[in-house]
Amino acid sequence: MKSKLKNLTCSSFLMLFLAVLMTTASYSATELELFNQANKYYMDQSYEKAAETYEKLIASKKVSAEVYYNLGNSYYKAGNIASAILNLERAQRLKPSDPDIQYNLRMANLNTIDKIEPVPQVFYERWWVNYVNEGSVSSRAILVVIFLWMALGLAAIYLFSGRVFIRKVMFFSTLLVLTVAFFTWFLVYQQKKHLNDHRAAIIFTESVYVKSSPDDKSSNLFMLHSGTRIEVLDELKGWKKIRIANGSEGWVVANSIEII
Repeated sequence: MKSKLKNLTCSSFLMLFLAVLMTTASYSATELELFNQANKYYMDQSYEKAAETYEKLIASKKVSAEVYYNLGNSYYKAGNIASAILNLERAQRLKPSDPDIQYNLRMANLNTIDKIEPVPQVFYERWWVNYVNEGSVSSRAILVVIFLWMALGLAAIYLFSGRVFIRKVMFFSTLLVLTVAFFTWFLVYQQKKHLNDHRAAIIFTESVYVKSSPDDKSSNLFMLHSGTRIEVLDELKGWKKIRIANGSEGWVVANSIEII
């Protein structure tokens, strides 16, 4: 990457260290051994072995933003840009506001052939998407529970207080806290919906023609190359209907892409 790119090795070491602290308790002995071995391979600059070992960890269903982040960096160092982008995208799905993931993904995308100008988003749509994906689902879920308990406590004071002023204050306070609780729950719902939305994908073949219909004999609309991010709209008998960032649509063979 260019000189402006952050030191991927240093940032990865930090992520590796933090991940060890956060995941030691939840990993089995075998999984922890795999995790530590992958970290060692990465630090020894054996990037292909590191990627292979991280993949084994992911296959055991022990995934995290840190694992995907370092897997993406391992693939980048090994020269596999499409796999690097795929796994950095997966890391960003789990930690959308992480600046290191955002930066390294942006830099990895500079190595792709296709430079597609996205359709501009209205500022409030962009703000809403960023706000919904800020923070974690678990922390917001905890907040919902806290707000509901607060509302229950305020409602109890309202019911048992003998003073009219206090009852009024508690009544409106209960309504306010319930409103905040339900709004936070709505954010949790939207964020979970985003996490479970698997329409985004990455082109994995070196190049592929985008067709006008799901047929080899149909006309070629344009060509896409390895590492380009697309959105899957539909599928039919081994074909996927896709849309690229500028709004153009077409069909590609299903095995030319990998779902994020």
